[in-house]
Amino acid sequence: MTKSTTVATVRGKLRSPTHSPFNDSTANAHTMKSYKGTDNTTQKRIGKLLHDWRTWGIVLLLILLSVVIWQLTPVSENEIERNEVVIEVRSWYELRNDSGMVLTASEVKGDSLLTGIGTDTLRPNAQVQLSPGFWVNRFRRFPSCLGRIVTRSAPAASKLIHTQSKDLHTIIRREMKHTDDELSGLETQQNELHYYLRTHNVQDFGYEAIASYSADIDHRIDSLRAITKRLLAIQPTEQLSLHYVTRYKLLRAAHEQHIYNKECELCRNDGDGFAIVQLTNHHTPVDIVTHMSISDGKKYIRLQKSTNNKKKAGKHDDQTLRDSLGIYVGQLDSLHRPNGYGRRWGHGGEYYEGHFEDGLPDGFGFYIAPRQYLQAGEWRAGVFKGEKLTYNSERIYGIDVSRHQHERDGKYYPIDWKHLRVTHLGTLSNKRINGKVDYPISFAYVKSTEGCTVLNAYYVSDYVDARAAGIRTGTYHFFTLTSEGKAQARHFLKKSHYRKGDLPPVLDLEPTDWQIKQAGGTEAMFRQVRAWLLEVKKEWKVSPILYIGQSFALKYMPLAPDLGDNYFVWVARYGEYMPHFKLTYWQFSPDGRVQGIQGDVDINVYNGYKNQYEQFLERYGKK
Repeated sequence: MTKSTTVATVRGKLRSPTHSPFNDSTANAHTMKSYKGTDNTTQKRIGKLLHDWRTWGIVLLLILLSVVIWQLTPVSENEIERNEVVIEVRSWYELRNDSGMVLTASEVKGDSLLTGIGTDTLRPNAQVQLSPGFWVNRFRRFPSCLGRIVTRSAPAASKLIHTQSKDLHTIIRREMKHTDDELSGLETQQNELHYYLRTHNVQDFGYEAIASYSADIDHRIDSLRAITKRLLAIQPTEQLSLHYVTRYKLLRAAHEQHIYNKECELCRNDGDGFAIVQLTNHHTPVDIVTHMSISDGKKYIRLQKSTNNKKKAGKHDDQTLRDSLGIYVGQLDSLHRPNGYGRRWGHGGEYYEGHFEDGLPDGFGFYIAPRQYLQAGEWRAGVFKGEKLTYNSERIYGIDVSRHQHERDGKYYPIDWKHLRVTHLGTLSNKRINGKVDYPISFAYVKSTEGCTVLNAYYVSDYVDARAAGIRTGTYHFFTLTSEGKAQARHFLKKSHYRKGDLPPVLDLEPTDWQIKQAGGTEAMFRQVRAWLLEVKKEWKVSPILYIGQSFALKYMPLAPDLGDNYFVWVARYGEYMPHFKLTYWQFSPDGRVQGIQGDVDINVYNGYKNQYEQFLERYGKK
C-alpha cells in the first residue's frame, strides 16, 4: 500500500495541469529552438572573427606594402626642399676656476690667445654659424625621425682646452697686454667719433650711421674695461681650466616662412663634419614627414654649392667677402668685388662704412682706425676728398673784416652793420645749397694789429658798431715772422678790446715756405707762435684760436701737435670740401657777398649747429 500510493502520487503530480503533455511539448520546442539559436550565434561570431582577421591581414599587408614602396621611392626634389631647415650653431670657450666660470671667449687665435672675451656668463660671446640641415630618420628609410636633424658640426675645439693651469695664467697675462693695447686704440676712435657727433646732427648725411658705430665703440670700450677688471682679479694661485661649449638651435624652415626657434640637443658628432641633433621634446613637428636617412641628409648638404642659410631679403642681400684686407659685408658686383653699400673691417682695427664702386670706397662713407683721424665725407676711387656741407639757414655764418672792406680802388666804403645778410657764397667751388642764400651774420672778427707796429685804422669803429648791431664780435692779429711773438702779443693786447660777450681772440698765421725758412725754420716759427698764444692767454684768461690755411695745416701742424690739441683751429680752404682737420671755424669762400658791405667778403661757417654754437659761446665767450 505504501508503494502504490507513492507511485500514484508521483503520477498524479506528473499529470497535474502544470505538467500536462501539451506543456511538455512546448518546453521541448523552446529548448530545441534555444539550442539552434546558440549554434547560429556562435557561427556568426566565428564568421565575423574570421572576416575581421582577413580584413586586418589585408590592412597589415597593405601597410607593409606601403612601407616597402615608401622605402623604395627615391627622395624627391620637393621633399628635399620641404625638409631642409636652418640650424644655428653657437660655440664658445669658458675659462673656469674652482668657484665657477670667470669669463667666456668666442674663439682661440693661434692656440695661444683668446678672442671675443666677455664677462657676461649668462650671455656668452660666441662664434655663430648658420648651417643647413635636414629632418632625417634614425633607421634607414624607416619612420623614426623623432625630431632628429643632420647638420654641420660645430668648429673643432682648440688644443688650448688641454692647457694646464700655469700655462693659462701665462695666456691671461698676454690677454691683459692685448686688451690694454686695444682699449687705447678704441679710446682715440671714441674721441674722434664724439667730436663728430658734437659738431653735426641728424641733418647731416651719414650722421645716423656714424652715431650707430660710435655707440658700438662705446659699448666695446665698456666691455674691455670690465674684462680688464676681471683679468686683474684672477689670482696667480687659482687653478684655471678651459672648456669648449656648443649649442644647437633650430631656427626656421629653409624655404618657407615657418619659424621654429627651438633648442636642440646633440645626439652625436660623426667625425666627418656632421652632427646629429634632436629637438629636446623628441617630437617631430606634425607637418613634417620624411623618409630621408642620415646618409641622405649628409649627401644633400654636401651637394649644396653654398649654405643657403640666410633669410630671404630680396636680390640685395648682404654677402660676406674675406680677403687680405679683412672682412667685407655688403653688396658685390658680378666680379665678386664690393659694389654698393657695405662695411669693411680691417685686420688692424680699421673700419669703413659707406658706398663702394669697383671694389673701392666711392661716394659717401666714413673711415676710422686706431690712432687716426675720422674721415667722413666723399670718396673717389678709394681716395678721401673731404666732407661736403649742405648750406642752409640752420648753420651759423660769420665774416672777418679789415681795411680791405672799407678801401677799394681809392674809395672809402662804410659797413652797414645793422643790415648785414649773406646773399652769395662765392664762385670758387660748387656748393650744395638748400634753399635761398639769405643768411644772418652770427659772428664777426675784426682785424686789430699786425706785427709790432701796424694798427687797423677801422678796428675801433667796426668793433663798436658790430657789438652795437648785436653781432658776436672777436678781434684778430696778423702774425709776422720778422719780430718776436711775445712783442707782437703785447702790441695786440695794448691796441685791442676784449669785453663781455666777446669771442676768443684769433692769431692769423699765413707765412709762406720762404718766410718760414728765412725765420729759421718750423721749430723757430712755432716757438714764436707759442709765445704769442701764451702771452695772450695769460692776460685775457682764454685760449686764443689759431687761423691757418689747409696746406699749412697738412704740412706743418703735424710738427706741432700740441697746438691742435690745446687750441681751437680756424682753417681756410676754398673748395667744396671741409678741411681735413678738427676745427672751430671754416673759411670756405673769399669771394662771398654780404648785404651792407662793398665788394668780396670772406664767408665762414661754424663747425656745428645752433645748440653747439650756444654751448661754445657759453663756455668760451667773455664773461
